[in-house]
Amino acid sequence: MRRLPKAPGPLTHRIAVGLLATALLLGLAPKPSAPHPLERTPSSVVQVVLDYREAPLAERIDAISAIWLGQPYQLGPLGEGLGAEIDSDPITRYDVFDCLTYVEEVMALAMSPDPKRAHELRMGMRYSQTPATYENRRHFMLAEWVPGTQQDGWMRDITSEFPDAEPRSKTVTLQTWAGWKTRKAFPLSDTRLPVGTMDFHILPLSVSSETLRAIPDGAVIFTVRALWDHLPIAISHVGIKVPGDRPTMRHASRMGQRVVRDDDLNWYLRHLATYKKWPAEGLIVLMPVEFGPTPGHLASLNAAQAAQGLGEQRQ
Repeated sequence: MRRLPKAPGPLTHRIAVGLLATALLLGLAPKPSAPHPLERTPSSVVQVVLDYREAPLAERIDAISAIWLGQPYQLGPLGEGLGAEIDSDPITRYDVFDCLTYVEEVMALAMSPDPKRAHELRMGMRYSQTPATYENRRHFMLAEWVPGTQQDGWMRDITSEFPDAEPRSKTVTLQTWAGWKTRKAFPLSDTRLPVGTMDFHILPLSVSSETLRAIPDGAVIFTVRALWDHLPIAISHVGIKVPGDRPTMRHASRMGQRVVRDDDLNWYLRHLATYKKWPAEGLIVLMPVEFGPTPGHLASLNAAQAAQGLGEQRQ
């Protein structure tokens, strides 16, 4: 388990994206011989992506993520497609989501330059390397998805940039994995399990409302639970910050009606504070990284420059 990497510089990012795109085309593309019937992107979804392709990233994420408000929650709906040895669930689907597959689908469609290219980005976030197999999937969010998407240039951890952020550290060994009662649910060899020390920052549950408002729209927000020594995992949920009168998280949730829903972030943190069996610790915030130039990327840059100018005027 490697420590969370620093975000790559512009040149490193461009090189990494180019290499990864080549790898995606060679090894992560779906096998056209046996597509799953649920994998075809609905035309209504494609139309929204095209309608907002020239909007800033936050607007794209908001529009695309809103398509599935009210859609049912289902744990683990995706796999490696028909013919896969371990998990033959479809590679993607649009009728049900769990929290991570929802975020991956929204980000893939929002960040890709064209709906036809979304699959490359989706697979780049979901898998650590080629081929796209169960073993290469990023199963564990804190140990694999969070650092892996940063190393590959898709995400940037901005948690430590907030004044309320607090450092945390978690160490996991093979003994930790062996003692975890859910270990048998993952048909992975011991050598495949991530071990080591993770250093990261969180926004604690006591974070101020001002800080929650300062989280950029479009950010990916992870729920961190108590860092207990006997558990190899610590992240239990993920959602997306979207525009609203109050700081708002959009997520595929098991709460209530078990659907994709919007929740006030202030309320959500108060709700997390009620957890007793496995207490909540705080939030990790990642920001998707655009590459281009695409019309939407240029719009995002212009929006960021305008916001910075407004901030300087207020100061």
